[in-house]
Amino acid sequence: MGNEPPAYLCVQQRAGPFVKAFVTDRQCFIRRNGVNTKSVRKRCGPAMSRTSVDKLELRLALFGYDGIFYTLTFADEFLPDSLDGVMHIWNAFCKRLKRFRKIPLDYYVYRVEGLHGDHRYHIHVFFRDADFPPAIVRYLWVWGEAYDVPYDHKRVLAEHGYRGLAIYFTKELPDVGRHPWGCSRKLSRLIPEPEVHTSNTGQLRVPRNAVRLPIVSKPQLGDWGVFNYTRYLLS
Repeated sequence: MGNEPPAYLCVQQRAGPFVKAFVTDRQCFIRRNGVNTKSVRKRCGPAMSRTSVDKLELRLALFGYDGIFYTLTFADEFLPDSLDGVMHIWNAFCKRLKRFRKIPLDYYVYRVEGLHGDHRYHIHVFFRDADFPPAIVRYLWVWGEAYDVPYDHKRVLAEHGYRGLAIYFTKELPDVGRHPWGCSRKLSRLIPEPEVHTSNTGQLRVPRNAVRLPIVSKPQLGDWGVFNYTRYLLS
């Protein structure tokens, strides 16, 4: 009996204060792979970021409680007549930000929209307040108005995490061949690899100071079943 493998395998994905974890009791997988975390991470990684919303949720969580959601609108005289025109202005705006602050533009997520409402092009951007507070963004966005919504600790808790914002970012279907949202290359690299450990109980321990989040869709692992799943925010 002493050589029997642990009954459960636990996988935890963290991004900023956001954590999601699951437990599998599939003995065949544990026996075949042992505690080789490289194999487990390769298998569970896509499950933790399966959809576009899942991927974006993790990236937004990297901003912690310092994010600001901006809506950048265009005045009539600057309103582009094509998506390419919007991207030209967006790239010019990014250059202005970098020149003004003299820091790398590493923390940002953006989305161009123009299909709903009055069908005017506008840009949604998520920045860190420490990098680009509202006063700077309003000063540098010379093509129209800049509206800001802080995603501080209170708001993130009220909205049950970052998933609602991720869904809002992806609400419009993109043009064929275009990704629904964009972010810096470094932001994607900042997401830690999942942590893996074995367990004899299958319990997922949530820290006392954590706030549990509603369970949405569980990770999809094919025949590698999910026994338990949780999501929470650290204070």
